[in-house]
Amino acid sequence: MIRLNLSTDYALRTLLYLALHPDRQVSSREVVQFYGISADHLSKVVQHLSHAGYVRAGRGRTGGLQLGRPATEITVGRIVELFEGPVSLLDCVSTEGVCVIQPGCRLRHLLDRAGSQLVATLNGVTLAELVASPEPALIQLSAPLPSS
Repeated sequence: MIRLNLSTDYALRTLLYLALHPDRQVSSREVVQFYGISADHLSKVVQHLSHAGYVRAGRGRTGGLQLGRPATEITVGRIVELFEGPVSLLDCVSTEGVCVIQPGCRLRHLLDRAGSQLVATLNGVTLAELVASPEPALIQLSAPLPSS
């Protein structure tokens, strides 16, 4: 099974949440409470997203999180590559000399094409498209949190 790591998951969920709330700053605490995720882990993810320019993070009472660029310019593929690195289904696809049959291996070429298609698919979808007309589950994202 091919799986994205937890940081990638948190990054994508956070960006979706921010894309649904473009008119205001969102606190990290709000994201943590909504998803029921680790605050420490989210902090590291937000820091990485911020350094890459995908999130603006302000500190203090008036601080919060906002998208660092328009949702129309953020693709799922870019976020996956930011956290996962280049997509390579096996070492032999991206590194020479790791297998004796590598020079003529058709499987290697098939996996290279499959990885390229995966990246193209993910890069073909923006955050804006994912939140354009929310499904019932995403509508919960856009609803205000009950005051505590």
